Amino acid sequence: MSTLQERMQELVRETGWTVGEISGKAGVSSSAVSQWLSGETQSLKIEPAVLLERFTGFSALWLAKGKGQKKVDAASASQDGPEFAGRPKQARFVPIVGTAKMGSDGYYEEISSVVGAGDGHIEIATEDPNAYGLRVRGQSMFPAIRDGWYVLVEPNGTPQTGEYVLLKLRDGRKMVKELLVRRSSSVEVLSVNTQERLTFDLAEIEAIHAVAAVVSSSKWRPD
Repeated sequence: MSTLQERMQELVRETGWTVGEISGKAGVSSSAVSQWLSGETQSLKIEPAVLLERFTGFSALWLAKGKGQKKVDAASASQDGPEFAGRPKQARFVPIVGTAKMGSDGYYEEISSVVGAGDGHIEIATEDPNAYGLRVRGQSMFPAIRDGWYVLVEPNGTPQTGEYVLLKLRDGRKMVKELLVRRSSSVEVLSVNTQERLTFDLAEIEAIHAVAAVVSSSKWRPD
């Protein structure tokens, strides 16, 4: 299925969901879903794609770009049997779904339509079935994250203090910061490039995703 319209119509056929149900699961407006289904737009960002994968089993990469398998492997999405200390994570192909163009202020713009970016994969160990990768452009995170490198994002992970996180605010701003403090009503983070401390109320935050790894450009492979 070569178009977003066809893929979204396939999702509707299998789930039986209404436009309102899809918008609620994907965290977008009903008008956005209507545009997907009518073919008015061919752009699907990673956040709603990952949410739809979580609720439906349709691959976020397939939904957004029509690449790879239509459904995620159900076996990889759940762990059967007891957990054992020291059991290694299994390496798997993690899709690169876009490019994070880092600005000097620490915010970034996610780009999915640049030729040569937002595709391919990295092979890396992760237990998150919804893990995805972003290519980083810009020097504002140097030397922590170099221009042209990749970050592994785990939406289902629980980031710890001192680790990098991907923050998405409800006003549309996105950023990669170091997590300093998680409080009951707020989150405090640190800008890597300026060492500025920022505090956001939880009500301002739409999503916090763990940045589980930074990967050099040599680990990228085409699909």
